Parts: sequence; C-alpha cells; structure tokens
Amino acid sequence: MNGIIEAGPTHAAALAAMHELAFAQEPWNEAAFVALLSQPGMLALIHDADGFILLRAVLDEAEILTIGVLEKRQGIGAALLAEGLRRVRENGVRVVHLEVATSNAPALALYKKCGFVPSGLRKAYYNNGGDALMLRLDMATPVAHRS
Repeated sequence: MNGIIEAGPTHAAALAAMHELAFAQEPWNEAAFVALLSQPGMLALIHDADGFILLRAVLDEAEILTIGVLEKRQGIGAALLAEGLRRVRENGVRVVHLEVATSNAPALALYKKCGFVPSGLRKAYYNNGGDALMLRLDMATPVAHRS
C-alpha cells in the first residue's frame, strides 16, 4: 500500500488543491469534494499528496470518477488504481467503469494494461470538446484472459 491513505470529507481541501494541479482546465472545488465524499459508496485514496483516486460503488459495480497524479510516470497512478480496484473488489464489486479522454495516451495505456476494454464513446464529453472513451473492467476475468 506504500504511502496510500483513505480520504474522507476532512481531506476535501487537499483533494481540491491536487485536482486543480492535475486538471487545471476543469478543477473540482472543495465543496464538490465534500459533497462527493459524503455520499454512500465513495472511496477516495491519496498517495503521499502526489496523487488521488475517487471511486463510487453501487451494489456490484463501481465507477472511477477521477484519478490524478502530480508526479507523472512514477507509478503513482498505477499504485492508486491497483489499490482502489483491490478495495472495491473486496467489497463485492465485479465491474468497474470509467471515462477517459481519447487524447490521454498514458492513461489509456495504464487502463489497457489493467484489463479495461472499450465499452462506448461519448462525443464532445469534455468542456474543451474532446471525446471520452468509456472503458469497462470485468473483475471476475483474470488479466491474462482479457481481450
């Protein structure tokens, strides 16, 4: 787990500050994080103040709402993703969904490596007009058998 802690509403200001650094074009503010972290089924993890992930679980499905890292290409995103997936799996989640910018090659490579597969496309999803690729992970299928 190395440097990863679970975050709650008291971490909203720190999460908002990190989100602004990671996503300067579309930052989420502290109030948004407080609201999200107060909802049932939310899981937020922080990695040594260098990254974060938020997931929301409902029954046996979860969605990655956001994941961001401040130190690129250091394995922080992979560590956060692995820990988040481990925790939601332990709570009975079998399918994980997310949206990722089609232009975000590093994130797409990470998700592919973890077994996520395309499940759809959202045209002009982002404020800048960029498209989002919808991805899905069936956690019941071993990584070696995923296409």
